[in-house]
Amino acid sequence: MKHDGISGFPDREGNMKKILAALCVLLLMTILPGLAACAGEITSVQQLNSPEMRVGVDLGSAAEMTVREVFPKARIEVFNDKPSAYLAVAQGKLDAFVYDYNQMRIAIGNEVRGVHLLDETLGEPVRIAVGISPVTKIPDFENRLNQFIARIRSDGTLDDMFRRWVIEGSESMPEIPAPENPEFLLTVGTSGIVQPYTYYIGTELSGYDIELARRFAAWLGAELRFKVYDYGAIIPACATGDVDCVMANLNITPERAEALAFSDVLYEERLGVMVRGGPAEEKGAGTSLADMDGKRIAVATGTVFDAIVLKALPHAQIVYINTSADMIAALESGRIDAMALDQPAAEQICAEHGGTVILEESLESFEFGFVLPKNDAGAALKQELDAWLTSMKNTGGLERLMKKWTAGTEQEKTLPPYASFPAVKGTLTLATEGDYVPLNYYRGNEVVGAEIDMAAQFCEAAGYGLRVETMIFDGILPAVQAGKADLAAAGVSITPERSESVLFSVPYYSGGTVLVVLKTEKNAAAASDGGDGTFLGGIASSFHKTFIREGRWKLFAEGVVTTLVITLLSILLGTLLGFGVCLMCRNGNAAANGVTRLCVWLVQGMPMVVLLMVLYYIVFGSVAVSGAAVAVTGFTLTFGASVYGLLRMGIGAVDAGQYEAAYALGYPKRRTFFRIILPQALPHVLPAYRGEIVGLIKATAIVGYIAVQDLSKMGDIVRSRTYEAFFPLIAVTVIYFLLEGLLGFLVSRISASFNPKRRRPGSILKGLKTEDRPD
Repeated sequence: MKHDGISGFPDREGNMKKILAALCVLLLMTILPGLAACAGEITSVQQLNSPEMRVGVDLGSAAEMTVREVFPKARIEVFNDKPSAYLAVAQGKLDAFVYDYNQMRIAIGNEVRGVHLLDETLGEPVRIAVGISPVTKIPDFENRLNQFIARIRSDGTLDDMFRRWVIEGSESMPEIPAPENPEFLLTVGTSGIVQPYTYYIGTELSGYDIELARRFAAWLGAELRFKVYDYGAIIPACATGDVDCVMANLNITPERAEALAFSDVLYEERLGVMVRGGPAEEKGAGTSLADMDGKRIAVATGTVFDAIVLKALPHAQIVYINTSADMIAALESGRIDAMALDQPAAEQICAEHGGTVILEESLESFEFGFVLPKNDAGAALKQELDAWLTSMKNTGGLERLMKKWTAGTEQEKTLPPYASFPAVKGTLTLATEGDYVPLNYYRGNEVVGAEIDMAAQFCEAAGYGLRVETMIFDGILPAVQAGKADLAAAGVSITPERSESVLFSVPYYSGGTVLVVLKTEKNAAAASDGGDGTFLGGIASSFHKTFIREGRWKLFAEGVVTTLVITLLSILLGTLLGFGVCLMCRNGNAAANGVTRLCVWLVQGMPMVVLLMVLYYIVFGSVAVSGAAVAVTGFTLTFGASVYGLLRMGIGAVDAGQYEAAYALGYPKRRTFFRIILPQALPHVLPAYRGEIVGLIKATAIVGYIAVQDLSKMGDIVRSRTYEAFFPLIAVTVIYFLLEGLLGFLVSRISASFNPKRRRPGSILKGLKTEDRPD
């Protein structure tokens, strides 16, 4: 057998090959769906009440109690996170998963494939409310909160929030000004992983509950602070006063009501049942306009496309979606059957998404124009703009401009340098959407497009400066009416109704409203896989969603920094603690040894997550200490206990004759330990010390229980947005491997300096009088 130079240790290279081979097998088993056997097609809830059926529920939710009551014969399996449960259903490892209908509907509309929801819902509606800490320091908190809820319910704000976030799937957080002189500090606990209620867009918390918290803080006159927890820790955090309340799509259960007070009910949600297979509607899209009557047609919120669709297709089901990207995702996932757009935007979408096609028949013709305020200034500006647009039409300039942005290369799509225009007649503010390719859209951090080009060329010719502001489509007309913008261009159709409240320029584009549908069932399946439909294309798509989209790499970077800070501080302080305790106990003091053994027994015998919870909620429960500081404290204790044990083992491995020889040479105990014993003990300790460091890095994955957003918690946050069951986990695993390798390398370099074979005679004899006995 080959050895690596240390007696008793087998060939590391051979073991690594075996480990890598095992990992590859596990990865293949993870990413190849459909390996498990699947029960027959499930079409009704009644089929699930059978011993052969495996029904999944979310840990600690109201769904768990309902499922056990409704399906007493089924095998109930509990899941800690939704993406894993969704994947289990798609792979046939679960026959069904029961959870909030709206959340699962949004998941299917975004990224989840191979599943659909039954038409039936389960049990009675679940009541959702705000959990209130029994020890909050804000006076009369429950009464104040209920007053606030009653107020926003009476003025329609609460219903509007639910409509925007839950029904329409909006991702736009309104501007809610914070109080200038806050009277209180409001700390809100949330989870950050439950779309559309509390989730991350990029690095910012968003959703229904986040808006509710911001509105409540503004009404209360309080500074707002969020703390993000795993669901398993959010109730204890509220019960012990670490947060004043919980806003996290929290359903009321009898057990929770024993620990917390609850506000008045915010809304009720139904429990949906997710089963395997795509919905029946995915099996084929219509091929003619007549086929689409009665189908689900998506239109952009605030546009006139809904009226156009219903005029041509009176039985169509209108689905309001805010952005083109969300409409495309909904189309590819089967949540809608078609999307209604104007011709140029539809052509751009079909060019970029090969699985889509435009129906030949148009719904209705339209004309786009610039929007201006209905006042004297708007009328004067309209006169100038109309004259310029007419001249551009007559000379062919407008046609060339549109052709450049619809059919030109990316290098040709340039804008005049409007930021440096001499604003002889003042600067005009143009309101636009920034999400309507090719008319207006973001390229990097710059808004470009045909409409921006037109506005810039007009301002240059007329002597105006230009400033471009983007906003949601619903806000564009009000911005012009209120004087926030001088003009607007966002593919706004000229209609008699709109002309009653704003002015329109002469049309700069005429076309038709069309429907975009999936080409065929095959193309739909390929599109839903992401990328180019191949395995590598799917990996590329998953990488883009996990790291690139919404700048999610920043979440991973933040998580890596947090993990490293906790790990490095725990290593440093734990090493000092363990070494210090070892020094105090090395002379055999009975009292010190007894106390040390008791502490080590307590720390090492307690599960790490329990130790962190005890420290956070009990030991430091009444002290304003961050979760990261508590994590460092907990890991310092455990790592210090390990270092203490390793040093005792290493020192014990040094032959007792070394002590006798040192004492015979006249060395005092202190110099004997540091000059003779410790250098011989460290080579025995360092390999195990390196293993403790690796274990420490992996152990930090549980700090999400005490509101610390480390690497693993960030992975959970990203999974909650992408609905990728495995790719973010693989990404987190790879990052952990890299961190472990980096720290292991550093320890190896340090341990090399303690290798006796590498020590020079000068360093060994340093401080020793070679011609005489030492002092």
